[in-house]
Order: sequence, then C-alpha cells, then structure tokens
Amino acid sequence: MQAGSGVSEVPTVVAAVAAGALGALSGPVLARLCWVLAVPGGEPRRSRCQDCGTPPPGRLPGLLCRRCTGCGRRIGPAAWWLALLAAGACALCAARIGPHPALAAYVAAALASVVLAVVDAEVKRLPDVVVRPLYAVVAASLALAAATDGHHGSLPRALEAMAALVAAFYLLVLISPAALGLGDVKLVGVLGLLLGWIGWTAVAAGIFLGFATAALAAVALLATGRAGRKDSIPFGPFLLLGALLALLL
Repeated sequence: MQAGSGVSEVPTVVAAVAAGALGALSGPVLARLCWVLAVPGGEPRRSRCQDCGTPPPGRLPGLLCRRCTGCGRRIGPAAWWLALLAAGACALCAARIGPHPALAAYVAAALASVVLAVVDAEVKRLPDVVVRPLYAVVAASLALAAATDGHHGSLPRALEAMAALVAAFYLLVLISPAALGLGDVKLVGVLGLLLGWIGWTAVAAGIFLGFATAALAAVALLATGRAGRKDSIPFGPFLLLGALLALLL
C-alpha cells in the first residue's frame, strides 16, 4: 500500500494545515539558522554581526529579532519567504503522507531542507550539524511508523535505498569530485530513507528530477550570462527539489 492511501480526506487536510502552520511559524528560527550556518567551509559558525560585531540576542525573543541591535543590519535572509517555503513544503508532505507517524520524518526533513537549500545556495556547503541529526530523526520516525503500521511503507526498503544512493553518489564523487561533494553524499542518504519508504519508483524519480532540474538551471544560468562553463552550481537545492517533486508524483 502506498504512503497516505486509506487515509480519509478530512484528517489529511487537518494534517496539512497543521504542518503548514508549523512551517510558517518556524520562519524566524530558520532565518537565524541560515545566518549562523551560511559561512564558508572551515570557518566557525557566525555569532556576530558582519558589520559592527554585535552579537544577536540569544534568548527566545532574540530569535524573532530580524535586525542587528548595533547597526540595524538584517540578520539572515527574510523570514517571511523562508516561512512560505517551509509552510508549503510541510503542507505538501502532510498532504502526501497523511496523519501517520511517518509524517514526523517528512516534516522534520522539510524544515531542515529550507536551511540546507539556502546555505548551500549561498556558500556551497551542506552543514553536518543539520544533516547528521536529520538521519537520527528520520530513521527513528520511520522505525516508529513501521512498528505502528507496517502497511504504510517499508523500513527495510528505506534502508536499502539509503545505502544504495550513498554508495552510488560516493562513487560519483570519486569519479568527478568537482561536480559533487561529500555533503551531497550525506544528504542523498537521508533522501533515500524518505523516498525509499514510499517505493523504488519514488527513489528513481527523485534522483532523476534532481539531476534534471539542476541541468535546466545550469542551462538557464549559461543562457543569461550569470554563470560560465567552468562555474559550478550547488547541487543540494536541486536534490531537495527533486525529492519533493518525486514525493508529490
């Protein structure tokens, strides 16, 4: 049985609305995380304003502060559009999965994906501090889902997909290290868990759509002169987009 089948329409709508609301409310926190983590590889996490060196407020009200208290510079990307991205991704995942324990894995991944996509787009890296805990959250959520409803998806298939994608992408990194990085290898393992839970068709579609959208973006950048033939583009956002599209399809 496919994920989300057999779930009545009303609870699924409620789950989608609740997940979308959670994503929307997470906007300021996601923006702060993007600001903290969007630094080049090897550099410490950002903890002070780049202009005046003032540290942002650390407590919960400080997470909602969108400007530096010293110079007024905006802290991180605009929270409203991150909230829209997170709300849309979370709601779409809930509409696909339905009110099931497995949904926790997909909502967590949706929220983390917003941060990963923004950071990778800005500095071409996928922070381990986000990806590694995501493995534990997704695996634990899917294990709970398998224990409560074995007909919703397949945990063994999810683990097999994770192993297969990690091995395949690691081989690609060895063949062409300029095209892919180890961050992509780590990320694709999580996506293998999420798509493998649904089915092998979703796994194949997610990877295909990731490469396809990346190729289309590269062509568009070349055509508009915003990138040259020797320039590289971050692959993480397209892997995440491909996985989301495969989840919906």
